Amino acid sequence: MTETPTARMAPIQIGMNARLYPGFWRPAREEVAFARALGFAWLQFPGPEHGLDADRLGDPPRVVAAALQGAGIGAVMEIGVQIDAAGRTAAGRTPLDALRANLPAIAALRCARVHWHLAPAVGFDADAADAPREMEESLRPQFAAAVALAARHGFRFGVEHNEPRLGLYATPARCAAILDAVPGLGFVWDINHATPEQVGGYLALTPRMTLLHISDTPLPAVNAHLPLGLGTVDLAAYCRELLARGFRGPAILEIGGLPQSGGYGRDTDAALADSRERLRRAVDTASVSDGF
Repeated sequence: MTETPTARMAPIQIGMNARLYPGFWRPAREEVAFARALGFAWLQFPGPEHGLDADRLGDPPRVVAAALQGAGIGAVMEIGVQIDAAGRTAAGRTPLDALRANLPAIAALRCARVHWHLAPAVGFDADAADAPREMEESLRPQFAAAVALAARHGFRFGVEHNEPRLGLYATPARCAAILDAVPGLGFVWDINHATPEQVGGYLALTPRMTLLHISDTPLPAVNAHLPLGLGTVDLAAYCRELLARGFRGPAILEIGGLPQSGGYGRDTDAALADSRERLRRAVDTASVSDGF
């Protein structure tokens, strides 16, 4: 998909997660208007396993696409899939089924980047010694098929890692293994999922990164998804290291939404505005130090 001129203006372009949750919902076109008013370059949409549709968006995808185009905002999509020990959702779908179900919305919204965020569901013993590794190996053909689909439909496809507790794709080495096994697969780094000792390993994957997820967390605890400034992540240092290693692309704010961050109410308009400004300053500081 063609990326918008606005989205290409900075080496790290700031985006936000579209808040299309049951507990915080407004039509996607209103999220587009909010994002435009604050100067966000990207909007990340959810990819439900049955496919993103007008019911979730509040309008037909083509209407939301027109709003995005008018605002000069690019679209990306995260397809979150909880899988059991057989690699399927509770409804019996595979990750590849979920991607195919979302292809109409991906095309309509002109999503430039799409990724899977796979997590273990009830019935998947992620603590078993070989269970995550065996599952990751069994999913490789689906990743290869997803990359091929993305090439045909004109978007970049990637995989997001998890915090260590969740097992699947939860270490830099295991993420490197799937990237080595599937040429063309991109990597989505959620800095709030990485323990301090993992950061260097994930930074080594910068050449394959297609997207960043940004939120704060009180390190060494991870996955808090706090608004920026409420944890201890040194954003300027992270951005400096990413720029030095060649990262260029979207950085999506993913604040709130988890019990430890106070739930969905923590990603208010005010919190997003403040977090965007903090991330902008961090990117600017890193860009100046690296000569951009």
